[in-house]
Amino acid sequence: MSSYKLYTDNELIHLLKADDRTAFSEIYTRYGERLYKQAYHVLRNREDAKDIVQDIFTALWNKRTELCINNLAGYLYIANRNQVIKLMAHRKISAVYFDWLQTMSKEVPDTANYGILEKQLHELVEGEVGKLPSKMRQVFNLSRKAHLSHKEIAAKLHLSEATVKTQVKNALRILRSKLEAFLYTILLLFYWLF
Repeated sequence: MSSYKLYTDNELIHLLKADDRTAFSEIYTRYGERLYKQAYHVLRNREDAKDIVQDIFTALWNKRTELCINNLAGYLYIANRNQVIKLMAHRKISAVYFDWLQTMSKEVPDTANYGILEKQLHELVEGEVGKLPSKMRQVFNLSRKAHLSHKEIAAKLHLSEATVKTQVKNALRILRSKLEAFLYTILLLFYWLF
């Protein structure tokens, strides 16, 4: 592995495309900590920064054969920047939505509309959870409905804690992408009405 430190980024990319795990490890060693620091500097959240770096390297490995990278450092830093921006945008949408809910709860006494929206949101969430792959759905339900820890789920399903964490994280990512459109539509609707 020490000889891999001598390889250029372009040589590592070439080896990565040939499924060389050691080349992948060297790329992670070179850039993982820098990407983490860059993400943390903006987000000020260790877990979010770690998740972003993990997502970048997972995508790099999964797409290794189809990527055309001329500048590895530039590619990784741009991917990192884009993931940070995406997370910040998601947070902003969520913050606007929750601010709106607080404002509406103070201004509008009509709880029937909230009941309808709550029911629609609940049905949407349940529908999307039902579409998750069976193992992911099972892990997600044990985590969110049965309120079991990752360790308890891992023991119950004979999985590693890392697998459980990944399954929950992926489920949340899928649900978040599906629910953002719904929440955005509600915000637009109320923007037009009020």
